Amino acid sequence: MSQVVPFRHDEQGNHVQQLAELGLRAEYFDRTVRLGEDARDGATQDDANNAPGTLDYLARVRTLRETLRTEEGWLRHDPQQSPLSVNPDKTVAIGVLLGDARTGLPGNPQPRSHRPAGVAKEALVARNQDLALFPLPPEPPRRGEVRLNDDEYARLATWYLLTYRYEARERGTVEVRSELSLPSSIGPRGKIDDWKQRILLPTIRFKKVFDYADGATDFDVPVEEW
Repeated sequence: MSQVVPFRHDEQGNHVQQLAELGLRAEYFDRTVRLGEDARDGATQDDANNAPGTLDYLARVRTLRETLRTEEGWLRHDPQQSPLSVNPDKTVAIGVLLGDARTGLPGNPQPRSHRPAGVAKEALVARNQDLALFPLPPEPPRRGEVRLNDDEYARLATWYLLTYRYEARERGTVEVRSELSLPSSIGPRGKIDDWKQRILLPTIRFKKVFDYADGATDFDVPVEEW
């Protein structure tokens, strides 16, 4: 089980107020990151090499959606297998995304998504730009899910919990930087590289015992020393 190292006070910024303006609380995202890291620890040497990152990603998606559903009455939304949560007013959606080394740091250059956005995320970013309509789901929603009509899509802003994780093995520490950010454009390589608004969240540091190397997945990043 990981032990969280308290973040420095000067890392907090004004994220509490910024999140409150969206009807959100900082502990929702803190919980999401921590439970994702705990899930990663459940992988063993007998699992596939990509198990740690996969378990981490799945736990973050599940935790964030369950938290927003039970605490704030948000609903699940899965356009083209891109898992989101949508607020009761159908004006804000939130997903989970891996960022690069600029994630969680102020100023420029801004962070980029670690992987190309894909068709579903490209459409959602276009929605943020008011440039395109996203097609309606072809089937009725299941219980706990939301269905949006054209007018509701027109005012939907899709944010992402963007995270960056790296390991300082010699110090026995993992650091996860994160932010809740609203993308505005996708670069030539298909990665989100510009953001209308960024809410920087406190860095979380975990004490860690490294028994074996994590495999690379869509939710893993190269090991770095700091």
